[in-house]
Amino acid sequence: MTTLNFKPRVPVFDANIRVGDSYDAPSPCPNQAALLAEMDRHGIARAVIYHAQTEEISPIDGNHFLETWLGDARLTPQWSVLPTAASLAQIERLHGQNRVSSVRLHDTRSAGLPFRPWAYDKLLTWLSTHQIPLWIPLPNTDADELVTTLQGHPELVTVLVGAHYVHHLQVRPLLAALPNAYLELSRYEPIGEMEALRDEFGARRLLYGSWYPRYAMGTMLFYLHHTNLSEDELALVCAGNLERILDG
Repeated sequence: MTTLNFKPRVPVFDANIRVGDSYDAPSPCPNQAALLAEMDRHGIARAVIYHAQTEEISPIDGNHFLETWLGDARLTPQWSVLPTAASLAQIERLHGQNRVSSVRLHDTRSAGLPFRPWAYDKLLTWLSTHQIPLWIPLPNTDADELVTTLQGHPELVTVLVGAHYVHHLQVRPLLAALPNAYLELSRYEPIGEMEALRDEFGARRLLYGSWYPRYAMGTMLFYLHHTNLSEDELALVCAGNLERILDG
């Protein structure tokens, strides 16, 4: 009889999980223990986490709330940032404590600050100097602004998160224009595209991430296991690439 049980064949490090309650709905995982149990249910060993309030209140407040989710080695904090003096000072303080392995750009559209060099160059220069990778949500950032601004910082490693099949026409030009950018695969499910991106750009530029609870935790993980990626390529996409990026 066919079974519906699924377990990943390789170690898994989720690149994109949101924790905490949003303004209009409680989180399905109210605390760290519940999140770890959900990860166990899907065979996910580790995860990069950021707090929902960094999107809906402010990066500074959300980063404070994130502290309550930490303390387990399986959960890697991701601090959010805006190019303001107070936000950058907070990130610099955390960096001085050796607690920053990546940062996440606050929603540029809701903040009302276009992702342009005149607004973001100081922040991006600091991140590049300290070799701190930047996660940028694709749904919340203008693609033209993205390319124009990041091309001025070619050494900065970026992860374009939240890829969805609606971004199909953007993905290839973005990866071609930004050689130091990686694609996080939240719901990027066009048939045959995973293999096509692997063939064109290499498996080293693709990352598994769920964007849970915005999307289900296991959907993309299941999909990746049913492509023709080799076991080595699957291991890179599911964990190896993220480990390398966070290690600098």
